[in-house]
Amino acid sequence: MHHTANLDITSANAEAILTVEDIFPSGIILQMFGTDQALGMEAITVAETRKGVDGKLVGGFLPAIYPVTITLEAASPSHASLATVWQAMAANRRVYACNLVCTVPSIRTVFTWSVGIMKSGSPFPSLSKVLDATRWVFDFQDFSRSDI
Repeated sequence: MHHTANLDITSANAEAILTVEDIFPSGIILQMFGTDQALGMEAITVAETRKGVDGKLVGGFLPAIYPVTITLEAASPSHASLATVWQAMAANRRVYACNLVCTVPSIRTVFTWSVGIMKSGSPFPSLSKVLDATRWVFDFQDFSRSDI
């Protein structure tokens, strides 16, 4: 019997929900992402390695921060919600714990980031020929992935 590989890498049907304690505990459904980037996470360093003078490699695990960048079009209804979080942090001089869940049906995977903090944001969409997309960066303590 011939097994057919999953060739689907569609991200258009992915769904992401951000919860923010005390502000949006029921969650913000993130929508109207940027054209070329929606949600991204850079490569994470998980080990420190060294090579001794004798040429032998050693290494040790490093706890990591998991940064996530969310890119939204200026017209996104989610933009106002993220701007509200940014303003609340500035006005109240405190951080709010965040969690993010992203479901990607094409690869049958759920990605979960927890114990996070909004690190930076773009409450103002720059005025260009058309309004620029906005970028929001969150740092998370924990990250996991699971199959659906």
